[in-house]
Amino acid sequence: MAAFLAACGGGGGGTRPVAPGTVTPPPTPTPTPTPTPSPVYDTPEYNRSNAAASAGAIAAYEDGATGAGVKIAVIDSGVDIQSAEFTGRIDPASRDIAGTRGIDDADGHGTSVSAVALAAKNDSGMHGLAFNATLIALRTDTPGTCAASDGCSHSDSNIATAIDTAVAAGARVINMSLGGEGPNSRLRTAIANATAAGVIVVISAGNDSLANPDPFAQIAADPAARGRVIIAGSVNDTDALSDFSNRAGSYAAYYLATLGERVRSFDHTGTAYLFGGTSYAAPGISGAVALLADAFPSLSADEIIDILFRTARDAGTAGDDSVFGQGILDLIRAFSPIGATSLAGSAVPVTGDAGSLAVLGGALGDGGDLTGALSDVVVLDSYDRAYVADLGTGISRATPAPRLAAALQTNTEEARDALGIAGYSLSWNAAVSTRPWLGLAQSGGVDARADADARITRGFATGSVTPGTGIGFAAGYGADDLLANMAGTRAPGSRFIASGDALRDDGVSVVGTRAAAVSQRIGAWTFGMAAGTGETESLRPGNAWDRRRNADPVTLFAASASRQIGASDVTVTWSRLDESGSILGAEGSTALGLTRASSDFLGLDWAMDAGHGWRIAAQARGGLTHLDVASGGLISGANALRSLAFAFDVTKSGVAMRGDTVSVRIAQPLRVEGGALRADIPTSYDYETETAGYTRRTFTLAPSGREISVEAAWSLPLADFGHLDTNLFWRRDPGHIAALDDDMGAALRLRARF
Repeated sequence: MAAFLAACGGGGGGTRPVAPGTVTPPPTPTPTPTPTPSPVYDTPEYNRSNAAASAGAIAAYEDGATGAGVKIAVIDSGVDIQSAEFTGRIDPASRDIAGTRGIDDADGHGTSVSAVALAAKNDSGMHGLAFNATLIALRTDTPGTCAASDGCSHSDSNIATAIDTAVAAGARVINMSLGGEGPNSRLRTAIANATAAGVIVVISAGNDSLANPDPFAQIAADPAARGRVIIAGSVNDTDALSDFSNRAGSYAAYYLATLGERVRSFDHTGTAYLFGGTSYAAPGISGAVALLADAFPSLSADEIIDILFRTARDAGTAGDDSVFGQGILDLIRAFSPIGATSLAGSAVPVTGDAGSLAVLGGALGDGGDLTGALSDVVVLDSYDRAYVADLGTGISRATPAPRLAAALQTNTEEARDALGIAGYSLSWNAAVSTRPWLGLAQSGGVDARADADARITRGFATGSVTPGTGIGFAAGYGADDLLANMAGTRAPGSRFIASGDALRDDGVSVVGTRAAAVSQRIGAWTFGMAAGTGETESLRPGNAWDRRRNADPVTLFAASASRQIGASDVTVTWSRLDESGSILGAEGSTALGLTRASSDFLGLDWAMDAGHGWRIAAQARGGLTHLDVASGGLISGANALRSLAFAFDVTKSGVAMRGDTVSVRIAQPLRVEGGALRADIPTSYDYETETAGYTRRTFTLAPSGREISVEAAWSLPLADFGHLDTNLFWRRDPGHIAALDDDMGAALRLRARF
């Protein structure tokens, strides 16, 4: 019969005595000022509980895990049954396996080990890692051996019976701060039965400073262990392996270290000491197992061990090594989500990374209530552990660029020509971008540029195939814009740099557009139809010259009716925008459930020559956007989004000299005005049924602000060279975001013809 000794006494086999572990009275604490009130778990008692503190157990407590309902079996010399630290938490299955003495500890080893695992949190002394766990105290010391100078001995037979008792009593983890020779067949069978039942066994590595753990602990590599035996090594408070601790050696795959040197605990008399030995590393790991089992009851033994190993702090040689094995216990990492996270009740992956759920901008501005509606969402990690996450952090907002900066980057001059033969005509237009030479920003900075680089950015060609019938093709223009140009009711360029075209600017930055149109004049009316395709430009940061496109295209359709009524030009336009992967330009995600949208817009464009060089113009555009809600996402339903844009212009020609123009515009770019969305948010999770509980939240995407821009422009012709333009502007709530400062500026631009 092989006999085993308490591991704090080292390794060895038979009844051979071993060197005792260290037991040091704790230093008398220096009086300190009354501390500032701390969170409920960050107490002086916790800070004295260095086994718990060094493992980061406070992360478990703040997640609500205390070990409640979890049974830890400690096979040792019993426990001090008079201690208030265990009152009410000693399981009835506790018993003396080796005799009829009862479980009251006469040696102190069992009490001190049990205290590290689960001593009560009572603002006195120290507390264990799993301070609300239940103790199954199984006394296995051979009668009379604890009084000997070489310490208690424990037989294979008694240990095996204790393991069987622990399994029958429902222990989730068995702590054996024991060491010595390898187990005999009876004990090996007991360990095999325990691991087969899903019980985790924690065994001390031993205190002989050897390259490999004790032979007893080496059972971890035996097939009987099924990978569910953890070997506990000891480190000090600087994460250095304790001099006395046996190393991982050839058993690195099963070895985990934690504090086992100068560990605060108390003995069977209630006297506090700083204990040393791998005996005190083992209950730290056993307590960690209990905390994970409490917090996440659906975890299997294999998953708990995998989490502890996967999240261990790396020490020594990078990765698994022969000294620290898997690393050092770290409950802060163990209680953090691991791997990909998904919505509870859904396989849809989600993260809180900025932009992972949506990137807002354009007509949606900052998305109104969307961020708040996505707080307190239950997600599951790769182990199906439930966490409450603020998914609002996954919503990012594209901060609108100051309009002056955009004007300084691109100076667009329109060039036209036409050819007519016998009633047929062909006209073409190209927009050439160059760099301007001076701009004065709100901040007072001056941006002077000289760049010979020029490129054609957009253009169109139109022609008449029969009198009254026209066709057109465009690149860089939308379908409705091409129709307006064909009808002659809208100038292709704009003098304004801060306020866009209310009809053309639908809040969606579409690049790579290609469009074709046909028009027919019937009496005083000109009717047209057009279609086009393009890609939405990403709202994520990128180079303005090298625009980054989304993979999903958009399609555009438009129909218009135009005519002159006296001195007025009137155009009524219907247009449709079908998006895949975006919503009015905002980038959605599968997790959000919003990736497609169809928008119908009705626009009115009116301009009148008032005589004496005066021209008045107004634009208005209203839209309804229908959202395609994908199943499995956060959004469960949506009403149509209502949007509105408008602009009002007054222009006077010949103010200072012949050919100059002064224009004033007040405008609002397209803005979502209303439309409710519904989200069924998982806000609870039942581990027993593995089902989520949901709360319905209703919110709107109407942004927090309303952008209104006021701009004055003066254009001065420079003979045949081009134009000198001066602009002054003010934008309130840029991008419809109330939190942003107003955008103001002035620009002096030279637009040269080619």
